[in-house]
Amino acid sequence: MPTIDARVLADFTAAIFERSAVPPDVARVVAESLVLSNLKGHDSHGVIRIIEYVDWVKRGWTNPHGRLTVLREQPCILALDGDFGFGQVIGREALKLGIAKAKREGACILSLRRSAHLGRLGEFMEMASDAGLVSFSFTNTHGSGVLTAPYGGYERRLSANPLGGGAPMPQGPAMLMDLSTSTVAEGKIKVARNKGESLAPGLIVNGRGEPSTSPEEYYAQPPGALLTMAGHKGFALSLFCEVMAGALAGAGCSKAGVERVANGYMCFLLDPAVFCGTAFYETEIGQLATWVKSSKLAQGFDEILLPGEPEARAGAARGRQGIPIDETTWKKICAIAEARAVPAPAANSGA
Repeated sequence: MPTIDARVLADFTAAIFERSAVPPDVARVVAESLVLSNLKGHDSHGVIRIIEYVDWVKRGWTNPHGRLTVLREQPCILALDGDFGFGQVIGREALKLGIAKAKREGACILSLRRSAHLGRLGEFMEMASDAGLVSFSFTNTHGSGVLTAPYGGYERRLSANPLGGGAPMPQGPAMLMDLSTSTVAEGKIKVARNKGESLAPGLIVNGRGEPSTSPEEYYAQPPGALLTMAGHKGFALSLFCEVMAGALAGAGCSKAGVERVANGYMCFLLDPAVFCGTAFYETEIGQLATWVKSSKLAQGFDEILLPGEPEARAGAARGRQGIPIDETTWKKICAIAEARAVPAPAANSGA
């Protein structure tokens, strides 16, 4: 399995995008965002996405020159349009505007429509946490990208519809949430497929509605479907992603006949200084972390990790050792690079 230094991988990825009609500044932002996902241990949203992204640019689904515009603005509200630009660029710009408004007003409700795939939402939650803000977000796929069966059914009707959240901590990395309302993100099925691995039980059904652990059955005809996490509870959360990010944001809800993959997004950005006071917030959150971690450990566990701590540790380890990429994914990326006369870095060029 190739292991590539993060800086080398980012340069390689940026070069592929530049040779795919993406402006250099946009290519660099997207490349660094994808590699950051790999660094954080989320390979499903890392450089494996090169394969889709270059195709979406070719199809016209992603606009390499897309620019963020403000549709409506009120004291605590920002409604934005992404012009189908790369989500890693559009999302960062949107969060910067929302963070600035939340710091001025104490809160911001930010909506975004017509963004290309936003990538790892935890990156945006980290931005908000670094600014001292608490955040919570809803995302849908603009009507397309249906992957998940509703509770009680087995045909695809919803997307993975992820929830995001961030909370700054008085010490250590921010508490972060970035999770699909389905049992697993589809990108993780792609990773398992490329590695030739089976899935854990209870994540998907095949096209006949039968439980399956096979990535190949998920992509077969008729296709399989993801299940909602926690049964009816995840189903309810997924529907509210459609309400917030689909209907209210103006992006559109999941439906038949929509091909273009894009994201609708709704994010709440809140300043603890306005709501409860920074000192109270930091004391309570610090005590909460201590209280949670004080639990006796269940069998098979060495410690209790807060959301966000595994990513921080993965980032440190992969920053030292390099980023591992499965052979199938690496061959596909290198084939794309070769077609664009971009030389691939040597395998095992770790840090």
